[in-house]
Amino acid sequence: MEATSTLLSENKPKTDLQEKRMAMTYFSVMTSFHLACLLVFYAGFSWTAFTIFILSYSMKALGITTGFHRYFSHRSFKTNRAFQFILGLLGTTAVQGGVLWWSSHHRSHHRHSDKEKDIHSPVTHSFFHSHLGWMWSKECFQKAEIPCKDFAKFPEIKFLNKFYGPLIILQALGFYTLGELINSFYPQLGTSGFQTLIWGFFIATVWTWHVTFSINSICHRFGTKRYDSNDESRNNWLFGILAFGEGWHNNHHKYGWSARNGMKWWQVDVTYYILVTLSFFGIVYDLKVPNKEQLNAD
Repeated sequence: MEATSTLLSENKPKTDLQEKRMAMTYFSVMTSFHLACLLVFYAGFSWTAFTIFILSYSMKALGITTGFHRYFSHRSFKTNRAFQFILGLLGTTAVQGGVLWWSSHHRSHHRHSDKEKDIHSPVTHSFFHSHLGWMWSKECFQKAEIPCKDFAKFPEIKFLNKFYGPLIILQALGFYTLGELINSFYPQLGTSGFQTLIWGFFIATVWTWHVTFSINSICHRFGTKRYDSNDESRNNWLFGILAFGEGWHNNHHKYGWSARNGMKWWQVDVTYYILVTLSFFGIVYDLKVPNKEQLNAD
């Protein structure tokens, strides 16, 4: 796992051979995670482990939607430095790359959405490539066109980005330790360190991957287009729910700067509801949303 400490973490130029090696390494890591999910047949099921899976998925997904996406990529709201670090840490638990890498490449995605330079578009590439294969291509590890310099100035964010790999290992150890502690104090719950590792770490991570990656693939092919966003982004109600509001993808591509994706009352956007709640306590502020005039004009 040593190689993963630099995977998806730096925006420095790399040689062609380095890019290929990194792509193969990440292919191996992601394949291993998928195969590890099969160990659930050995680990078994318990309601405790399933609850940990739900909580872990929520933590990982909201770390991406609230942190990596709406904050670090689009700066759709403001917060203090301590909570900024928490958002970066939560996003890191999703095992989708370092915070600066993720945000830089996402900004490039919006600049070239569904064009040739969009490395995970199902329009210019295959559906499989847009969903998963792009993370196994050397292009994935090339220097981002729009580096995330605005957040790279914070040493704690650079720390999260640089030590992305070791943090993954610590997370796995954390889930195993949690299960052992639960089993020690509450054996009647019928779980174990191995079981919580499989459900809380491997299954939750892979599930979060496919929900998140579906925004790149499915939500650029299937759904409805409310706005002319100069690309094929679609609103998809299923992923609006599963991805905590990210499935209202056509809305997002029209108003990329917005902290809110679900523009209608019936477009469930859990991420936005959480941001509104946090703003009530002053943890986040200056939430950017389109006004009625902007929405009616479109």
